[in-house]
Amino acid sequence: MRGNMTEREFLQRLHRGLGSAIIELKENPECYKYRDIVLRCCLKDISYDIQSEGTKGHYLYAAICALGTKDAFENIIIDAFIKRLEHNLFQQLADILRLYADDGSEKARTALSVKYKSLVEQLARQRMFPIKYCEREQFESLMICEVDTYKWPAFKKCIADAGYISMTRKDDACNNYDWFLSHCKNALGKEKIARYFEMASKKSAEVKAFVMAIDKSEEIQEENPPLWVAPEVTLENYVIRARELEKDQYAYAYMYPCAMRFLRQASQADLLSLASIAENEPSDEIRANLLRVFSRIDFPGNIDLLIKYAESGFERLQDTAIDALERFKDSRVHDLSVKLITVGNLGAGFPLLINNWRKQDEVLIRQNVLSSKNISHALQKNIQDIYNKHRSKSCGDILAHVYRYGECAYCRSNIVEAMWKNRVLETSILNECLYDSYAKTRKMAKRIKNLLNKRYRR
Repeated sequence: MRGNMTEREFLQRLHRGLGSAIIELKENPECYKYRDIVLRCCLKDISYDIQSEGTKGHYLYAAICALGTKDAFENIIIDAFIKRLEHNLFQQLADILRLYADDGSEKARTALSVKYKSLVEQLARQRMFPIKYCEREQFESLMICEVDTYKWPAFKKCIADAGYISMTRKDDACNNYDWFLSHCKNALGKEKIARYFEMASKKSAEVKAFVMAIDKSEEIQEENPPLWVAPEVTLENYVIRARELEKDQYAYAYMYPCAMRFLRQASQADLLSLASIAENEPSDEIRANLLRVFSRIDFPGNIDLLIKYAESGFERLQDTAIDALERFKDSRVHDLSVKLITVGNLGAGFPLLINNWRKQDEVLIRQNVLSSKNISHALQKNIQDIYNKHRSKSCGDILAHVYRYGECAYCRSNIVEAMWKNRVLETSILNECLYDSYAKTRKMAKRIKNLLNKRYRR
């Protein structure tokens, strides 16, 4: 409700990217009390997973506008942007400044250009590229921004600057511009760019250097296939690898690609033999490695064995057995799931409910979900999978709680989809979704609103 949020509640919702925070800023006449919170979030990376949900730049700019602090915040954001930044924060601030620029701010456009120019000079001489900064990628992002703003003249300038970097460095550390070129070919035209390279490389040393660097990079990729080609994995090879990784702390991850290669040629007889070898293996570490393949193909033996392993005290073996049991719809798996959830092992119990959910399980789900205001990403995903697969008219409070307290904006969009499918999507939440930090959620909310309006008019 309007004006009823504490500052702590507002911070939590803003940090998660919930639309309710933007509505609070729009509707609360005392919203100025949130000023410092919004500014702090602008100057700190608040993404949960930037690869899946993107930055919250668009969302934070909406908060700035709703708060009425565009002018007050602009110089502060620019001052922060000009400094050396970790990559995620750079992306967030760049997105905010692009929106300032789109709204007509010359200061924001200038700041983006100044950062671009400083990276040209920095990359021309920089020896090391710390992964937390990813400054070569920052430069490429700003190249795209320049082209989107100033079109063809900016493209020519970007090519010259990239060529200058290549000429000055005299190495290939900054010669990968696939993202930039792909974007420009779509925006400006592939043939136009090809003609420009052909003509300008005869007149400009920088353009020639850029074209040569790109051509060399492509030739290297074509002429030099990967040095290591994944060999065929037989049953014997797979067992050997499982034993080699007995004491390796990363064995759970390392066995996966080996398992996928084994599956390409494994016969049913191989799988039966592997199940027997695992059953008779005295080492739990090796047994866990051997069973890794059954996360992608049904275990051919008696699943009572997997259930026993899932209740073992050895975490890696338990995780591997749970992965294998997730594939089965079986009363024994259901009972194990309930048992695990009841004793508080939600990470193992909830995945098993995805294929084995029953209506009576909703009481148990509700007890374990509504008691927490910090829903983990794993639990968020499990709940979305359960209710996107199974219909329930009484899951509204569960999904609403996960929507409000889940960590991941990407998964939140799937929670909203589950609400819609189960017909428990509240109007208030639908309205919030119009301002969500995740673009897919905003688009989905608009589509649903339009659909409901059409139904109402009928």
